Amino acid sequence: MVVLNWVSLGRLFATSRPVLSGLLLAGTLALSACPPAADVKGGGSAFSVDALPADPTALLRAADEQDAAAAPRNSLAVLERAQKTQADWAAGPGAYDLQWRMARAYAALSEPDGDQRATTVPAGVQAAKRAIELQAERVEGHYYLAQLHGFSALLQKGETRGLVQSFVSEAEAAIKADEKFDAGGPLRILGVLYARAPKEPVSVGDPEKAVQYMKRAVAVAADYPPNQFFLAEAYVADERYGEAEAALATARKLLSDPKWDARRSSWRELLSRIERKLKAKQN
Repeated sequence: MVVLNWVSLGRLFATSRPVLSGLLLAGTLALSACPPAADVKGGGSAFSVDALPADPTALLRAADEQDAAAAPRNSLAVLERAQKTQADWAAGPGAYDLQWRMARAYAALSEPDGDQRATTVPAGVQAAKRAIELQAERVEGHYYLAQLHGFSALLQKGETRGLVQSFVSEAEAAIKADEKFDAGGPLRILGVLYARAPKEPVSVGDPEKAVQYMKRAVAVAADYPPNQFFLAEAYVADERYGEAEAALATARKLLSDPKWDARRSSWRELLSRIERKLKAKQN
């Protein structure tokens, strides 16, 4: 029996969420069962649904801004507004841009442990699959569907091998479409999976593959902190402790950059876990 109980996938993925960069995917609708308040604090500034623009392009920009500010519920509210007030656009020329952002937001909302995953994961899977139906050659739908398959595995009791394999397949499709997306995100999620999963025959874990994928992610975006500390984690899994220390030192320096203010706290928590893992191995 393969049970995905070895990782919290949300923290694992550590997405950068650039604004309208084409690198990240989500920014979605508010949860239908639990819509956001009309005025929510997000990213240090007031957010009001009533103050949103009407233009679809401006709404997408607003959704990306909320996502970049680590406020996925706000991003979701923006996209829900776009779907409601711009129905022809949302069902036509804007469908792909809307659906992949919805998948991104639902993936972000699925990160914390809790009951809401039972709602956010299915909604996110539906949005990601819709995006793939619309433009299968694009990276976004595959990338977020991979993550959502991971969250589905966390929800599932018992056998999860099929979902893990679906995760791998969608991540590989995302790599084929654009491995640079989200600061090397498709490479990063596979690298972390191979570093943290148990080895065969229990699961797909492979420390050597983990190092290979994380080196490629670093080659794409060496200044993106998660690429460095997940490379360190891959080195730890592969028992290359000196190289792990060097990658962690680089990550610590990168984290001081003001552009990571919104994510520094959660990333430091991840970094500390990897540091403790390295120390335990060395001892």
